Amino acid sequence: MALLWAEIPAWRFGGTEPLATGSVAYSQDALTCPGGGEHIAIYGDSHVVGGRMAQFGGESGPAYGRVLEAELRGGATVSLHGVGGHTAPMGESRWNIGDSKADLVLIAYGTNDAAPRGWLRSKKPVALSDFTAAMERLASTASETERQVVFLAPPPAGSSAIMQRLQPYREALRDLGRQLDSPVLDPADAFAACESSQPLLIYDALHMTASGHRCLGEWLAARLCNAPN
Repeated sequence: MALLWAEIPAWRFGGTEPLATGSVAYSQDALTCPGGGEHIAIYGDSHVVGGRMAQFGGESGPAYGRVLEAELRGGATVSLHGVGGHTAPMGESRWNIGDSKADLVLIAYGTNDAAPRGWLRSKKPVALSDFTAAMERLASTASETERQVVFLAPPPAGSSAIMQRLQPYREALRDLGRQLDSPVLDPADAFAACESSQPLLIYDALHMTASGHRCLGEWLAARLCNAPN
């Protein structure tokens, strides 16, 4: 019963509230605001492409990368490279970031690596060492051509059990950012600062609602351009 209780999300009408958690952000002051004509590429999982946003009758809307692009008001274009269910090793095998024409690369894996459903699903988590190694190789491939590389931590979830599974990957990403001296941004900081009357996660306690994507996209624009949110 205790195991089951920990899995129950913080549901509310229209979705789920993400749990508050400590930030794993690193070196946000090192970010450079993209200028006119520059390009941002975001690589990751279903969060990147807005997966399941309208599930359970929820509102549809742009994924956070599209919100980011709109908020930059022509300052940069944004391309989204995400596949639902992908882990960092899977992303490494799919994308050749070295061929990207982007000036800034945002790498956003970790949710699926953690196998967040735990015993409720048959998926096994990616070993932390394998996750870290794949993220390091993705970043190194991108930085070889002097692109700015930014890590985006897995967003906080809406149940304590899922958060316990995600947290080691969030912390590993912070440590990798320190090791490589690459900025790490944390959606938890966006969620904490966001003023929204709507829940930020859908009922599955993992995927963001339209409000969650809007919150994260607006916050990213503010962080990347060092402007108040």
